[in-house]
Amino acid sequence: MLNELIVNGTGSKGRDKIGHMSISGAEINSRPALLGEHDVIKALQTTSGVVSGTEGFAGLYVRGGETDQNLYLLDGLPLLNVYHFGGLFSTFSTHSIDKVDFYKGAFPSLFAERVSSIVDVALKRPDYNKTAGTFSVGLISGQLYFSTPLKKGNSALSVALRRTWFDVFSVPALAIINSTKKSDGRKNIFHYNFTDMIVKLSATDNRRNDLSFLMFYGKDNFKLGEERFDPNESKHVYQRDLNKMSWGNWGMTLNYRLSTSIGDLNIQPYVSKAFSSDVEENMDDTGSYGSLNALTEVKPSVFQAGMRETFSFPILKGLNGDAGLQQTWYDYAVGNPAVSYSGITAVPVPSPFRNHFKNGLLSGFAELHWNIADIFQGSVGVRGNRYLSNEMKHWNLEPRFSMKLNLPYNSNISLGYSRVTQYAQQVSSNYIYLPSDAWLPTASYVKPLVCDIYSLGYFKSFNKDYIFKAEVWWKNMENLAEYKPNTSVTTTTLPWYEKMTFGKGWAYGADLEMDGSYKSLNWNIAYGLMWNWRKFPGINSGKKYPAKFDNRHKLDISVGWKINDRMELNGQWEYMTGNRTTLALYNIAPPDVAFPDSPFVNPMDPGTGRQDGIDYYETRNNVRIPAFHRLNLNLSVKGRINRRISYQWDFGLYNAYCRMNPFTVVKNYVNDKWSDNGDYRQFKTLSLLPILPSVSYTINF
Repeated sequence: MLNELIVNGTGSKGRDKIGHMSISGAEINSRPALLGEHDVIKALQTTSGVVSGTEGFAGLYVRGGETDQNLYLLDGLPLLNVYHFGGLFSTFSTHSIDKVDFYKGAFPSLFAERVSSIVDVALKRPDYNKTAGTFSVGLISGQLYFSTPLKKGNSALSVALRRTWFDVFSVPALAIINSTKKSDGRKNIFHYNFTDMIVKLSATDNRRNDLSFLMFYGKDNFKLGEERFDPNESKHVYQRDLNKMSWGNWGMTLNYRLSTSIGDLNIQPYVSKAFSSDVEENMDDTGSYGSLNALTEVKPSVFQAGMRETFSFPILKGLNGDAGLQQTWYDYAVGNPAVSYSGITAVPVPSPFRNHFKNGLLSGFAELHWNIADIFQGSVGVRGNRYLSNEMKHWNLEPRFSMKLNLPYNSNISLGYSRVTQYAQQVSSNYIYLPSDAWLPTASYVKPLVCDIYSLGYFKSFNKDYIFKAEVWWKNMENLAEYKPNTSVTTTTLPWYEKMTFGKGWAYGADLEMDGSYKSLNWNIAYGLMWNWRKFPGINSGKKYPAKFDNRHKLDISVGWKINDRMELNGQWEYMTGNRTTLALYNIAPPDVAFPDSPFVNPMDPGTGRQDGIDYYETRNNVRIPAFHRLNLNLSVKGRINRRISYQWDFGLYNAYCRMNPFTVVKNYVNDKWSDNGDYRQFKTLSLLPILPSVSYTINF
């Protein structure tokens, strides 16, 4: 029986591919974490060309793209709702992950339907010979992963469970708060929890033929509100304002690999559903006509069922091929707001618009890979798509290629191009993920979103201890969807496709990365220089404007120090140019009303009924929020309980020097300061995350 051996180091194999990187589960679990929760997406945020969106959240905005433009695969199972707690964490349990392949350019022809990135999460294969696992306890959740053989050497089962106990800890705090408000007849309502479960069954016949079955389930439940009641009769609730939200995914997939003398055949059927529900309740029992209860419900979802067949085969020495087919059927529930009233008489107000939209996508692809004397390597492929719906049908062709020329002194130059088509978009007017943001089958009414990605790269390895990688890239997007001015998901007077306007976007920049190691130190530096633009006919007078995540500079520096065999310190410092937002810097006097000229605006309180002018917006996203930066630290202390069981303590500091990074900017209409020049309105930045310590305890058995 051998003890586990972990080797840390920097290697160049596979890291010289243009637009691609691979990160192991062990590396993800060594990164600094928010509240002790190691996270796949937060690890990917530290790479160049990728920004997080809102500070502290697990958004993924890749090379000028949006969050809905990322394809998330869990052992080939497509998932859509991949965020917990409004985007603070992702749904992937890191203890169950073998590795993550991340593509941000030069996509292989196997992948489709998302135009910005591919996040291909590969789970650990269950151990066929022994039972092993990991149990971890953190500040807000606990995780369990274990693997056990069913028939030794031939089949095994693994299970990953994750559950927060944030709701348990919040109960006593909420009870104390409500006890202080009981005499006033007020009660706060709060509840939140999330759950993840992965079950994987694998089997092999020892002839390279494999069969695996995967089942995934993840869900969030959130409740927030307030009740007012009679202090003398606490059961008589006369007013209630309550918001209840839930969201998540479930899915199953079967993966069968048959190895033959002419190649490997993979067949993978799958089914999954992304669901969410947002219910707002407003009850008032103070009127003379009795109780009135109003409910507003938004319940978007996406159901998909499909099959993927791929065949990989050798042709000649140094020449291989891939070919395949994919068929997918979709059912989109776009979540039209449903409003109902109950009181003396029930008055339901059903939505007059269609809610379900069904379509199908038939795809085929082929790709050739070559390696000529380890000097000239590359691939060229094409993918064809046929989109079918009752409203519109489309043919789309997606050529792709990547080429690499190896040069002397462990260096190479590479070139990549991808065209990708996306048939559904998730449109949001917010800066954070909301479960009420519906996926919309936009290609059923207009042309699909099409993106061309061009990239040119250079790679250099210095004695295998230092690696330098540089890429310049350009991304062009056509038929991007956006809400028209003065409309949103809650607009009930229009069907979703009449709320939309379509335009184009383009982004360009350069990614620079350096990896290195020296004795007990490992380090990584990633810098991104980016421009991100949008242009819509009905927005900003048809003129181009910067996207809300037009972050010019982003710098990540990560350092790992192995102090000794038991202790390791990891630090990560990040700097990012601030997001864009739209603010009214001036106010205009309405006709026939005395009002000072801007910018010398007399700040009057709208609540008093006095005139304070009309907000004037020069252009969309005209203001850049101040830049943010923070330092995250994680100290790991390892040890052994006995020969079979080891443990690890992780002590973390998120935002170690307590930089209050701006979350948003608000305009204060009531002046609370005086200057020698007169009265001025004040703009204030709001911050969300101060310094956050964390601790977690992990047992490996």
